[in-house]
Amino acid sequence: MSGGEMIRGAIYVDDSGNPGAESGSDFLPSSRKSWTAVVVPSVIAAEVEKGMKIFLDGVRGDFGVNELHFTEIYSGKGAWESVSPDKRAEIIHLMSSAMSALGLPVLHQTVTDFTMLDHQDIPLNTRSGEWKLDDHSHLGLLMLCSQVSQHIRTMKQESPQDFELPFPLYVDQGIMPAGGERALPNWQDVIEGPTALFRDSAAIAGLQLADFAAFVINRSQWIAVTRRPGPIRKAEEAILQAAAGLNILNLPFHRVAPEEFGKESYEEWQSVHRVAKGLTPRPAKNPE
Repeated sequence: MSGGEMIRGAIYVDDSGNPGAESGSDFLPSSRKSWTAVVVPSVIAAEVEKGMKIFLDGVRGDFGVNELHFTEIYSGKGAWESVSPDKRAEIIHLMSSAMSALGLPVLHQTVTDFTMLDHQDIPLNTRSGEWKLDDHSHLGLLMLCSQVSQHIRTMKQESPQDFELPFPLYVDQGIMPAGGERALPNWQDVIEGPTALFRDSAAIAGLQLADFAAFVINRSQWIAVTRRPGPIRKAEEAILQAAAGLNILNLPFHRVAPEEFGKESYEEWQSVHRVAKGLTPRPAKNPE
């Protein structure tokens, strides 16, 4: 854990998706790139740091790992291959309980091929500094930064003492290797620099909060479009409960009976959401 990084309050960002995997839904294409941010307000930064240190020290002692990748924990891959499903489920449950209790603000942003088609009035074949606006990953991260900044400004107005801005923005390595930094085009009142700081999640514990939130949101959406309506399986229940416990500021929550929960209900919600934004009920497709 990097000493003092979380004391100030910060924004932690990780990505998710299922590249190459077909969900069977036009609303969840394999082309999508999703980014998730977890905001740690200044007022509880020390509490979060202490809790994460205790949690990670325990996991390190029990399983010999320096960082948590919840996709691997859930799937039993990598360092978690020999760990029993019950033990892996316990780790997910503990993180879920911590996130629910803390109520850390979470924001989520997805960009797909149809995002580009929905916004053909925007010149996406251009650059903003080193950011390529026709790259799903780059555009998605910039859109997330915009969303995060808007919400943090609102929260600071409501509770000024909780947000000692600007916050550093830590992003899990990917677009750039760990240690890389890239200037952002805006949002300097909220994001320090304004700069995206690319780091290794083993060094910045807050990135593992973002890894968990990104995993839970992505997996719950995947469950929604791939499951068959009927009783909720134990593994599905753990993920859906974890998602329900997240304080997601920019995604709606829906109540639905288990026997009605599946692709049809998910696509209906998405259609309603698109129409409310002035878009077509279903995503447009690239011409053949």
